[in-house]
Amino acid sequence: MEAFMSVLHMYESFGWWRRADYLKVHFAESWNEMHHLLIMEELGGNSWWFDRFLAQHIAIFYYIMTVFMYALSPRMAYHFSECVESHAYETYDKFIKAQGEELKKLPAPEAAIKYYTEGDLYLFDEFQTFRPPHTRRPKIENLYDVFLNIRDDEAEHCKTMKACQTHGNLRSPHSYMEDAVDDEVECILPQANCEGIVDCLKKSLTSPSR
Repeated sequence: MEAFMSVLHMYESFGWWRRADYLKVHFAESWNEMHHLLIMEELGGNSWWFDRFLAQHIAIFYYIMTVFMYALSPRMAYHFSECVESHAYETYDKFIKAQGEELKKLPAPEAAIKYYTEGDLYLFDEFQTFRPPHTRRPKIENLYDVFLNIRDDEAEHCKTMKACQTHGNLRSPHSYMEDAVDDEVECILPQANCEGIVDCLKKSLTSPSR
């Protein structure tokens, strides 16, 4: 998600096109994934030096690859991310089904309790673009609940990545609430009618010359 935001900020800086809702949603997705990482670290997932080394270098490679992919074709990058999120959902689902009874005996990490149940949950609602805000409030009583909600988070990411593949289709879930109160202009601001280098080249070649 950081890769998407980097390219979107670059486009905004150059004045090519702007997407307020996309930036909000992708930041909320990144915030969610960061808390998944904090939960795993609290569970001891970063205790081995080699694990940290491998994860950090894979993350750098993944970031650079996704930046280039998104610059070339956002649709391709979103489809790739949808596949990654779908695989993550399936992995967590299998783990929960295999280890569910053991997980129910273990306490929930403090990072999970704070993220899912305490404080301002605006960003928690923000990345779930197919749900109205305030409709999902997890119960965190043990480690089983934690992994269940992480799995469900991945499903929400998957839905959002799928929606992003249609040009201009994504909106912040809070935007609909704002529209109901105040009839303002769309959050998606004026922008180019193409996305990414590949799409813009194809449209420039196929559009009739004036």
